[in-house]
Order: sequence, then C-alpha cells, then structure tokens
Amino acid sequence: MNKKTIAIGSLLAVGIFAVIICVGMVTGFSVVQPLPSSDPMSTTNTAGPAATGSTSENAAQFITIDPIADKTTGDLLIVSGSTNVPTGTILMVQVGSPGIGVGSDTMVSEGTSGVNRYSMPADTALLKPGTQTITVTNMKGDLDKGDYGLGDVNGTATFALKGTYRGADTPVQVTITKDDYIHLNAIGDKSVGDQFLITGTTSLPAGVNLIWEIMPYTGTMPTGLDLNARGIMANNPVTKGDGTANRVSLAADMSTMEPGEYIVMVGPLEGESENRDIAMGEPVGSVRFILK
Repeated sequence: MNKKTIAIGSLLAVGIFAVIICVGMVTGFSVVQPLPSSDPMSTTNTAGPAATGSTSENAAQFITIDPIADKTTGDLLIVSGSTNVPTGTILMVQVGSPGIGVGSDTMVSEGTSGVNRYSMPADTALLKPGTQTITVTNMKGDLDKGDYGLGDVNGTATFALKGTYRGADTPVQVTITKDDYIHLNAIGDKSVGDQFLITGTTSLPAGVNLIWEIMPYTGTMPTGLDLNARGIMANNPVTKGDGTANRVSLAADMSTMEPGEYIVMVGPLEGESENRDIAMGEPVGSVRFILK
C-alpha cells in the first residue's frame, strides 16, 4: 500500500477524505481545518509551554510538547515532543486559535529509554496573530473499518504569533486568465527527514483554494493529480504577500519519503469534493528537488 500524507482544507475535508478511503491508499491521514472556539479534543489544561495528557484507559500514557519560541506569520513552525505511546502510532497535531487553524498527522518514531519522539512542520501563514494553541492527540481505530479517529491521549501547549494576518476570511472564486501565474521558488537538495517550507508567488488573489502534490519525478511532467503516487497531497488557500504578488506556501515533511528526485506541483483546486472528483487547474506552478 502506498503511503500518502493528505492535508485537507476545511471546506473539502469530507469529500476528499471519502476519496482517500475509497481508493485505500493511505495508512494514516492528515487534516487542515478551522479550530472550534473550544477545543473538544483537549482533556488537559495548558500550563506553560507544554502540558501532558492522559487517558482513563491508561493513565500512564502521555504526550508532551517541546517549548516553542514566538513566531511571526509566515514562519515555519516545527511541533515536536515526547511520548510513551508505541512507535508507529499516528498522532494528530492541530495548531491555531478560535475560528482558524491548521493540522496534520505525524508518526511516532523510536526514542530512548522508552520515551519516543514525534515532529511535524506547519505553515503559520494561515493563522491569525495572537495566542496559538497546539493540541497533539493519538489516533486509534482502523481506517478500513471506518472507526479511525481521535484517541484520548493528548497534550497541549501555547505560543505567541506576531505579525499581520495573511489569510482571507472567506474562500474566493475567481476567473482565471492566461496572464495569471504561480511561481515556486527553487528548492535546494534535501535529506530524508528534512522538514521545510516551500514558498512561491502568484497573481491569484488571497483566498483562492489550491491543491498541492509532492511526488517522485519520473522524467515526465505529470498531467494532473496522481492519487496513487507515494508522496504528499495538500489543500490550502493563497495568502497575502509582502509586495504586489500574493503568496503560496506549504510545509513539507520528508521523514517517510525515499531518496530520489521529487516534483512539487500546485494549482487552483477544481471539481466537486462531495462527488470525489477533484483536479488541479491552471495555472500550475512546479519545481523539482533532490532528496538524499
């Protein structure tokens, strides 16, 4: 079974997640979604930069979050920490403030002396400045059986986000012209395990929904999305840039990828997620890089 990490925008989560289940191509999944005003997944109080969660099933289990320094909107955020849940466990990481947030999944890796580790990159461009809450929760159940969901071991922490809000309050529908563009900045050579921010510029307005795919490069430019490729698929909107052009960006985690040449593609999201029919429209921005 191919392993694909999927990051999904809030308006599309139900439809695209149904596609993932339908084709059966993932062992885990990830979600990007607005956070509710009161986080229903946290059963612990946040105290200082990191806190520990526990469960009624096993009060000895814990997840802690490493302290995080202040960030500015657009910075790469690395959420990492320790846990004694088993190696290979999928954790859901959510970052945000009431009304808006981002999230993704990550896998627990082997640590020392029974204490394991986890790490996940996040792009802060979509977050509103202020106090941000991080919640890390274990996933449990079986995706194939339809009972895969949030567990009850979790940890929470907070950090301060400075800067200006780069997002749009509502999704934007726009008529694409032949003069519109998406340009991705060059990516230097990377190593397996690297977590980094892919950035670029676009003429599209903030709020236009984008679909991303990072997958092995076969020597031929892909003609569209490949739901069966091993890699990363993500959905997020255009954000405001620092000049006349707007910004496109994606936090990439190459921890589970094999060495080789990869291609990054991004374009406007087209299709009906409810009907499990999605596509990448024009213009498309692309860039290749080597993973060592």
